Amino acid sequence: MTKREFLEKLRQALNGRMSSGTVADNLQYYEDYINTEIRKGRTEEEVLFELGDPRLIARTIVETRGENGGAGADYTENNMWYEAQEEGDCQVYGEPEDRQGRWLSRVPVWGWLLLILVILIVALSAVFSLLAALLPVILPIVIVVLVVKAFRDWIQ
Repeated sequence: MTKREFLEKLRQALNGRMSSGTVADNLQYYEDYINTEIRKGRTEEEVLFELGDPRLIARTIVETRGENGGAGADYTENNMWYEAQEEGDCQVYGEPEDRQGRWLSRVPVWGWLLLILVILIVALSAVFSLLAALLPVILPIVIVVLVVKAFRDWIQ
């Protein structure tokens, strides 16, 4: 089966069971997914074999939308979260883990470096502020201890 045949079978299985906008959204999602996997170096046959039967996928999409695909319903299909805002209007959110707070993995490297730099600056400024506050107390104590030690060494 080719990508075109897969998408055509999926379209046929979804037509009449949900709005044309939702059908188009799902077809676009699967086409993008297949193209992305092919760009990663996988063959079209591998990707389509992994996806499985488009009629089963269509059935799962329809079943997860509920009886009427009501607005505001959340559902998943192949680990993608959708939120139906209106009949036939779906918003794709990505992997379910992403919705559960996995945003940390999407922070770019420069963002992490900037965060580390800010934390380092704050930590160093806190240490130096503490030293500056304690220096008037610590310095006389250190001087007295050094003088006493020097005096003991001189006496012996």
